[in-house]
Parts: sequence; C-alpha cells; structure tokens
Amino acid sequence: MLLLAATPCAFAAPPPAHDAAAFDLLVRQLDNGDIPLNSQAAARQALDRLGALLPPGDAYRQRRYDYLYCFLAFDNDVKGGYAYAGRGTEQAQQAGDLEAESNFRICRGLYQSKLTTERDALPDYEAGIRLARRLENPRLIADALTWRGSAQSLLGEQAKALFDFLEAQRLYETVGNTTAAQSNLISIATIYRRLGEYDKAGEYLRQSMQSAQRKGDKQEQMVVDMQLGFLATERGDPVGAVAPLQRALALAHETGSRQSVGSALLALAESSNARERYAEALQQVEAAAKEFQAVADQSNVGMLALQSAKAHAGLGQHELAAREFDLAEASVRNSRNMRYLAELYDARSRNQEALGKPAAALADLRLKMEADAALARMAKTQLTTLMSYQFDTERRELENRKLAADKALKEQQLATLERVRGWQWLAILLAGLLLLLMLWLAWRQLRQSRRLHRLALTDALTGISNRRHIEHTLHGAVEHARRGQRELAVIMLDIDHFKRVNDSHGHPAGDQALEQLVHACLGALRQHDRLGRLGGEEFLVVLPDTDLEGGLQVAERLRACVAAARPLVNGVELQLSISLGVAQLRPAESGAASLVRRADAALYHAKDNGRNRVEAAP
Repeated sequence: MLLLAATPCAFAAPPPAHDAAAFDLLVRQLDNGDIPLNSQAAARQALDRLGALLPPGDAYRQRRYDYLYCFLAFDNDVKGGYAYAGRGTEQAQQAGDLEAESNFRICRGLYQSKLTTERDALPDYEAGIRLARRLENPRLIADALTWRGSAQSLLGEQAKALFDFLEAQRLYETVGNTTAAQSNLISIATIYRRLGEYDKAGEYLRQSMQSAQRKGDKQEQMVVDMQLGFLATERGDPVGAVAPLQRALALAHETGSRQSVGSALLALAESSNARERYAEALQQVEAAAKEFQAVADQSNVGMLALQSAKAHAGLGQHELAAREFDLAEASVRNSRNMRYLAELYDARSRNQEALGKPAAALADLRLKMEADAALARMAKTQLTTLMSYQFDTERRELENRKLAADKALKEQQLATLERVRGWQWLAILLAGLLLLLMLWLAWRQLRQSRRLHRLALTDALTGISNRRHIEHTLHGAVEHARRGQRELAVIMLDIDHFKRVNDSHGHPAGDQALEQLVHACLGALRQHDRLGRLGGEEFLVVLPDTDLEGGLQVAERLRACVAAARPLVNGVELQLSISLGVAQLRPAESGAASLVRRADAALYHAKDNGRNRVEAAP
C-alpha cells in the first residue's frame, strides 16, 4: 500500500483509530461526493483520516482505501496514477473483488486519457461498467457511465454520451444520491453545448453553479466556470468568456491541480486568439504547456500546438505557424476529433493564403469541407441513434409492463396503439428535422464552394484580382477588342521604393500600406476598368475601350491619387509614389503577353527617368 505523508487533519477532532463503521461511512461520503475536496491538501487530509480509521489486516477495506487513493492522490502525477491503478487492478483480480476492480479500471482509464487519448481510455471504462453491472451496484454503474460518457463526448459521440449521462442520472436518483445527480447535470449541460443547444446548456450550468456554491464545492465551481467560458466562446462572444475562465483559473490555483490550471490557461488562450490578442495567447499556451508537462499530461498536445499556431499566424509569423499547424494535425488526427480537425484546417488555410500558397490553402479548405461532411454524417448518425435509443427504451418499458400486468392485456394494447401513433408523429417530425439538416448542409456546401471560387480569383491581402484572374481578364479583353475592333490599353504600375517601408516599419505595416494604396487606386478607376495584383508591389490595370491617350489620363489620375493618399500605419503617415507604364493594343499585336511586355518596358523607363511618373510605350 502507498501511504501519504502525514498532514494536519482538516476535521474538528481527531478520528477514532481503527473504526470499521466510521471507515465505511467516510468511504460512502467520499464515493457519493458528499465531502467537497477543494484542494490537494483537503484530499490528503481525507485520505489521512480514512487511513487512521482502517482496521489493521482488513484486506477488503484496504482495497477500498487504495482505490480512493488512486482517484485522489495523483492529480499532479499522471504516470504514477496510471501505474498505481494497474497494480490495484491486478490485486483486485487476484482477490476476486469486483467492486475494487471496477473502481481501479475506471481510475486507470482516467489516467490513460491524460497520457494518450480518451479513445484509449474507453476499454477500461467499459470494463468498469461490466463489472459494476455484474455486482448490480447502481451507484458504481452510474459513476462508470459518467466517465465513459465524458470520453465519448470529447470524441464527438454526443448521442452515446447523453445516453450514459441520462442513465447515470436515473440511477443516482434511484439511490437518492442527490449530490452526484446535481454534479452530473454539468456533464449533461456539456453535451447540450456541443450539440449547439446553447440556451439549454446555459440553464443547466446556472443551476449547477448555484448548487456548487451552496455546497462550497470549489472544484465543481471551477468546472462550471470552464463550461461557461466555452459556451461564451462558441456563441461568438470571446470577450464574455474571459471572466468565467479567469475565475476557473483562480479556483484551479486554489485546488492545487496543475492539470486544471493548464486546462484553464489553454481555454484562455483560445479566447485570446478569438479576440486577436495573440501575444497574450502565446503566453497562456506556454504557461499551460508547463503545467501539463509537470504532470506528464499528453492529452492536450494537439490543442496546445493549434492555439500556438493560431497566435503565431495572427502575429504574422506564418512559417512558424505552418510548422505548428502540422504538429497539431498529427495529434488531432490521432485523437480522431473531427470538430478540432475542421477548426485546424480552416485556420491553416488562412495561414497558407498569407504565405502565398493558394494551392495549399485550397487543399486545406477541401480537408475542412471533408471534416465538416464527416461531422454532418456523425450528426445524422447520432440523430438515428437517439431515435433508436428512445424506441428501445420504450420497448423495454412495454415489455416490463406486460410481464408485470398480464391481467390488464387489453388496456396495455390500447396504450401501445397510442404510443405507436405518437411515434409515427415523432418519426414524421424527425424526418422533417433531418430534411432541414440536409438542406442546411447543402446550403453550407454551396457557400464553401463560393468561398473556394473567390479564393482562387482574389488576392488574399488586398481583395482585388490575383495574378491568375487579372491575366485571364486581360486575355478576354484582348479577344473582345479584336473581335469588335475596339481600343484596349493596359497600365503596369509599381510602388516606388516599397522595400524601404517593409525594412523600416515591418511587413505587417507594409501590408497595411498596400491595402490603403489599393483602396485609393480603386477610387481613381472607371466602372469597367479592372485592377489586379501581379505580386509584391506590382499591379496591372486593364482598360477596355481605351486608347493610349485615355490610358495616360487614367495613369496620371492613379499617380496623383497615390501621391495624395498618405497611408497611415502604426501611427506614422507615409508618403509614397508609383511609377506607371501605359501601352495600347496594336492591330498586329501577337497577344496579351506582348502588350504587357511593352507596358512593363514603359514602367521601367518611368523608373529610370526618376520614378513617380507616367511613361507611354512606343
């Protein structure tokens, strides 16, 4: 047996030594959650008291002490807890003690989930449930169901998780364990949050907070505050998430649980990223990583990398962000959490855009669409599972009533007919809901397709046509001009000495200046003129139905607008200029490429002649 070092007792009087009845009472109170353990010190004191009450040589009660020790003593030592639970499982099996083995299986699943993934923990949770059912122990069955439900919920299996929590709730109420039943409402609220039922989740969480405050249970208050923070973030209110998450962090520090501190910091980092406070998010990610590392918790490696990548991308450190997104992808893929994968691919696609990698960005958007489709399939499956569960529950109740009341067969048949009619209406309603879901998914797919189309044609920074689109536009304009024997001119323009802006003020400031100059140029163009970015600070303007003279007038207007623009970046007003080359399509011109080359040559002639000027191609 592993014993804790002696600590001052938190109880008013020292416990009587070796009292079996008092030992059993304290075990029940700890099993039922009737004694709030608001810190690691409180847990140690409870174990000290329990150890003092343990009768010497009582192997049965020794195993009860050991499994409670497993749950309470290793919050900051995940590897130690996993090893301890494994030894306890073997000893309980040798003794044929199903209750102790069930508890040790659940305890091992808890630490397994922190060492690797929730999916790896499921076998132990399910073994714990099977053993508890063999014992016909309602409280233990309910406890095991809540652990499995939590794992399934994190894996995206919300319907299965809800079934576990609802069955656990029924069992807790059956045995009169109101404390555990009230705590279980937090888990049910979490399911509703992940299913998008935010109002219902909020109501359950408010009830749970009131209960936790009445009990003085800081651990439970911390969990509720964490869920309130997640709820605010998912509702699109990252500012509203800050207060409950900071309360959760303070409570985590009070409890002494480094794993809880890490979880609160990680949640705050997600909120900081959503509020574009990227430097703050990086600090929180770093602090969270230290807390998880201290307790050997590997379950959050993917989320730490994802939040760090988002923060670095927000700070313009896109190469570093790309490496972190790749690291996060490997971990999140291993956990098979499609919700987080969809989030990752969406963020990484934007980072690829910023790196000037449109093909990679498109690939990530396709992966996001695949993840969204997988989530939709899961939602459909869960809806079917819910219907099946409801039907099976009703069927079992019907069979039990038939066995218990054969004398009332006709009345039962009438009641069954009414229920079948009710299920028919429910089936119609659910079919309608499923149809609405399919329509919504189709609409979402269309929206994603439109976004992909825009991404393929648009420069990510300025919002104007990218090189591919403007060149396509020019080829079309050339063909149109030749068929209709119309005029066509183009302008090549380049921002003078733009490298100095990046060198002096940084690339983010340069990006801001580019955006402002493009806005100024758009204001100087006519309705049918088209502006596109070829790359860096070089742009092409296509002028349909315009001869060389008209092109020179437009070019001069562009030059004057830029000279007067005075873009403001980081509180500094910049004075920039552009050089422009204008060329008109000749009747014998070989094509768009030749026209652009002549305009480009005129542009370089303008630069050679002192910049901030317009030159015409001969």
